[in-house]
Amino acid sequence: MKDSQAPIEKLRQEVETLQQQLAEVQERLNVTEETLQAICSGEVDAVVVSTQQGERVFTLQGADYVYQCLVEQMGEGAATVSSEGLILYCNKRLSELLDFSLKNLIGSSLETFIAPKDRKAFLLLLQEVQEKETLTRELSLIAATGNKEVPVKLSLKQFKIDELLVNSIIITDITESKIKEAAKLSQILNSAIAVINNFRLLTDGTFKIDSWIGGTQQLFGYSLEAVQADSSLITANILPEDREKALVSLVQNIKGGRSGIVEYRFLHGDRTIRWLSSNYVAEWDREQDCWVGIEIITDITQRKETEQKIAEQAALIDLTTDAIFVHDLDDQILFWNKGAERLYGWTATEIIGQKTKTLFNQPIAQTKAIKTTSEQGIWQSEIKQNTKSGKNIIVESRRILVENQFLKLKSILVINTDITEKKQLEKQFYHAQRLESLGTLASGIAHDFNNILTPILSVTQMLALKFPNLDDKTERLFAILSSSARRGADLVKQILLFSRGTEGNYVILQLGDLLLEVIGITKQTFPKSIAISAEIPTNGLWRISADSTQMHQVFMNLMINARDAIPDEGTLTICAENRLLGKHDALINLEAKVGSYVVVTVSDTGSGIPPELLNRIFDPFFTTKEIGKGTGLGLSTVAGIVKTHGGFVKVDSELGKGTEFNIFLPAIEGEVNVIPREKLMPRGKGELILIVDDEASIQEVTQTALENYNYRTILASDGIEAFDLYTEHQQEISVVLMDMMMPNLDGVTTIWALQKINPLVNIIATSGLVNNRKLALDADVKNFLLKPYTIGELLQMLTDILSLDEDKLDDISPITSQVPSPLARVELSKDALATMPYELLQQMYEAAYYCDADVLLELIEQIPSSQGAIANALKDLVLNFKTDIIMELTDLSKLGLRND
Repeated sequence: MKDSQAPIEKLRQEVETLQQQLAEVQERLNVTEETLQAICSGEVDAVVVSTQQGERVFTLQGADYVYQCLVEQMGEGAATVSSEGLILYCNKRLSELLDFSLKNLIGSSLETFIAPKDRKAFLLLLQEVQEKETLTRELSLIAATGNKEVPVKLSLKQFKIDELLVNSIIITDITESKIKEAAKLSQILNSAIAVINNFRLLTDGTFKIDSWIGGTQQLFGYSLEAVQADSSLITANILPEDREKALVSLVQNIKGGRSGIVEYRFLHGDRTIRWLSSNYVAEWDREQDCWVGIEIITDITQRKETEQKIAEQAALIDLTTDAIFVHDLDDQILFWNKGAERLYGWTATEIIGQKTKTLFNQPIAQTKAIKTTSEQGIWQSEIKQNTKSGKNIIVESRRILVENQFLKLKSILVINTDITEKKQLEKQFYHAQRLESLGTLASGIAHDFNNILTPILSVTQMLALKFPNLDDKTERLFAILSSSARRGADLVKQILLFSRGTEGNYVILQLGDLLLEVIGITKQTFPKSIAISAEIPTNGLWRISADSTQMHQVFMNLMINARDAIPDEGTLTICAENRLLGKHDALINLEAKVGSYVVVTVSDTGSGIPPELLNRIFDPFFTTKEIGKGTGLGLSTVAGIVKTHGGFVKVDSELGKGTEFNIFLPAIEGEVNVIPREKLMPRGKGELILIVDDEASIQEVTQTALENYNYRTILASDGIEAFDLYTEHQQEISVVLMDMMMPNLDGVTTIWALQKINPLVNIIATSGLVNNRKLALDADVKNFLLKPYTIGELLQMLTDILSLDEDKLDDISPITSQVPSPLARVELSKDALATMPYELLQQMYEAAYYCDADVLLELIEQIPSSQGAIANALKDLVLNFKTDIIMELTDLSKLGLRND
């Protein structure tokens, strides 16, 4: 019995255990059911998580309930989602944003409420978020009803609950701020010269614009409404020559997956042409099956105008003759204009990227210039450079430091002006100045020499004539004396020719004959080892106006110099030709003028002239010959003579090869003068000559010479003594021989004083300076004798003066009355008229000046009867239309009368 009850007891215990377990499960089920009911009713919140062990429910209790209340009161949407995007919890605000019931949201996927365009970004966001990290993105949600997009800012943070990762999300509605931003952007665009449009490019190439934003009125000249209503309005107003190119470029770039910029001209609503720039970008949209993009259009008219100005300025820079280039502080050339190409010979392609130090082979000079420019901002100097062809040039270089205001990079602007020709002209000018200064000194020396040589020349002539029968030894001594005097005279002439030039006896010459004569002399006297070659046309050369003696001296000097330059044997060549000089020739030669020239070239195959001496060869007293073999005046005399003849000299020389002189003489028209033979020295007729000179030797020699040729003389040592003597012997003195440079009272002042006494006084002015000739001519002296002069020259001039009538007034034949009068013959002279009333003479002068014969005759009738013969003579002059003689006779200034 006992054994049979044991299994029953065991079974009962198992039943009780099962009942107890069932009761526990039932209790738990009851609690679970209550919890679920509370969650569904909103009384209790919970988080349900699916795991491998099944779903797990997390409830909020105690303090968590406070936070739940806060979340429910938030103005932003809040949710807790799993890593897969499943909504585990959300508040009422999120339900309102999505316009979807709270009950149905929980357990849904948040991705379904994200706008399609942002879903990919949302899923990436879930993948990228890290624990305790917050990520923020702007995207759009789609409401459950109406498919309305709501722009939101989504903040996502990941955290862990019971080893399970979940995401807390705060969703903020930013619709209002986006509207404000859009309004602000629209306002900015409307006020700015910029327009934005959204466009689509269909696969068939059709271009459609969906929307416009911005200042269409300013940019296009059409309102935003007009443009939105008809987008083709914009395309139609692109200039035809730009339209197709712009559209083709845009379509090709978009289809090729490229963004781009296209520029075109647009006809604005105000009918002006504007330049516009279109900056676009697009991508393929699978859903719309087309390219979708955005375009920003801006006005670039001002930029284009600036570019045009820059292009014009660049063209001007290329037109300038200056070399303009830019290099950086490392000396690398960045810019090279056309002027630089012309000056140096290198093109921009050859030169860009090179360094000036290497280019011009001037490392030290270029380094110094760059350093100074970098420190001081500017540098200027004259420098010598070489061109591509190896030509040496001189440039005035100016360097300025410039800075790029955008890139903040510094570079150096270089402007080089070619002054090679200017420097050559300056050298010629300074050389001429130096010669002029030396000429002033030489002129003073020549004056003293002339005063010394004048008596010597005269004495040698007189002694030879006075003592015709001398022994041989005495004749040789006279010959030596005469030769030395003439040599000294020639030396003085060379000095005068060099310094100021002399007033030679200019005649029309055919240079061919003179050159052949010089060549004949040189062939007879030069060594036979020197071959003389000549190319002289006898008839084809143009004529020149020149002093034949001086021309002879020029070419003889050049031939002698050429002979001395040939050490042993060689060739001396002389040739002549006609040549026309143009404007370019006149520019590069300081003394040249446009016109016709006869050019004589004298060249030799001698040793040549060193370059450093070439500029000094025309300096007076400069010679490379040994002491005693040259005076140093040969070439300076050549230059002086040629200059006084209106020509100039050019010289080229190369060491070891020889020298070439080119003499340019201006050609003229006219017949060649025939030079008459010298006449015998004429004699005087006992005329009295006043000799005025402060040199006693000149006084004595001149007095002796004139008295030997039948003249009477009186002497004066200065102007004061001359004035006294002339006053005393005025009626006897026929001619005054006046030195221009004297102490106490010089020649010019003395001449004026003598002319006050006698306006018709005959004066021969003499001086050792040719410049005094002008002073004499200005003083109304028509005769000038340059010292040293010979006795023959003085005698001939006296004869010429005395053989002429004393004056124009003296040329008038004695005018006699045609009617009987107490005076059978009356000579009409100034002395006779000087006794007449002052007012009457003045009125007669004015009437004669205006050739008024009637007034003259009326005035003549007023002459007193006691002077009837003078009146009749004046009437004869009026009737014979010789009022000019009356004007001369009644000139009060010449009569020395005043209205006292």
